[in-house]
Amino acid sequence: MLIILVLVGFSFHLKSQNLVPDSSFESVHRLPTKKENSLTCTKDWMSPTEGASDYYHNDSKRHTGVPRNVFGRQKPHTGNAYAGICVRANFIEYVQTKLTDTLIKDQEYLVEFYLCKAERSIGSVKEFGVLFTPKMTWGLTNKGILASPHIEFLKPSGFKKKDTWMKFSAVYKANGDEAAFILGPFKNSKSKRFRGFAHYYIDDVSINPINVPVDTAMQAIEPEIQKEEFLPSVGRTIRLENVFFSTNESILLPNSYAELDQLVNYLMEEPKANIHISGHTDNTGSEELNFVLSEARSEAVANYLSSKNISETRISFSGHGSEMPIASNDTDEGKQQNRRVEFTINFN
Repeated sequence: MLIILVLVGFSFHLKSQNLVPDSSFESVHRLPTKKENSLTCTKDWMSPTEGASDYYHNDSKRHTGVPRNVFGRQKPHTGNAYAGICVRANFIEYVQTKLTDTLIKDQEYLVEFYLCKAERSIGSVKEFGVLFTPKMTWGLTNKGILASPHIEFLKPSGFKKKDTWMKFSAVYKANGDEAAFILGPFKNSKSKRFRGFAHYYIDDVSINPINVPVDTAMQAIEPEIQKEEFLPSVGRTIRLENVFFSTNESILLPNSYAELDQLVNYLMEEPKANIHISGHTDNTGSEELNFVLSEARSEAVANYLSSKNISETRISFSGHGSEMPIASNDTDEGKQQNRRVEFTINFN
């Protein structure tokens, strides 16, 4: 299981097209109605449990329409439709579909989807996950799937956004037998008992093979910063993709601030969260200088956070020089990947 940290702005090259059929829930088998608006209205999606899950479409009437429906007035992230799931203490719905191709063993995939809480919800879930399976599953309990998902998103304060879509992203390394997947809140040791009622809309689900990560040090254009919520989780070390330094320098460049400000906002919203920042280099030059540079860069990020009123007691940093490579230092491409700044979130 990967407990991941969601970070808007991942930069990757993708090998091929999305392996999720009808990723935006646009392929209609029949339009949803007040009497029947389950995911069986779509051509490719369905529920793995006895719960029906929901489907909303722009061409449907008020109860199951888009943007106006029984739970709120949310516009789709893209297209004309989206799915929906209901969550109560002993009732959890999910969505599932079969991939267009089985995942390849040891291949890495970028898994992304968008989530928005419906306006007429009381309470928020703190866990959302992706469970891969060798085949489609039917008839599981409505009380929640007792499994640890392969990818798990945790947010102690809950996924609360109603006015905007939240983007979830994770990198998954395949076992090689994954032919389908289930998306929703899973009941396991890390998720506490849910109180109240919540309904979530789901849109734009994608699973794309990854080729090679793009080294941010080589990007000349400042990336466009999207408005989806930044949703860190617990214990997973994540690379800062849009933090920039000049060659052999440790002064943050201004186009680093947008991504770091997202991290600042999260730390303000989660006062019990602590952060550790680690810097890394390739093996060019002396290891002593590499260690100094990597520590200075991680300290620069730490200083930026503290300058935004994040207590220094919540921030730690370290430099590792070239001792922890994630790629071969025999190629320029590998060296680019090894020059990085990462961080990990944990809670008291």
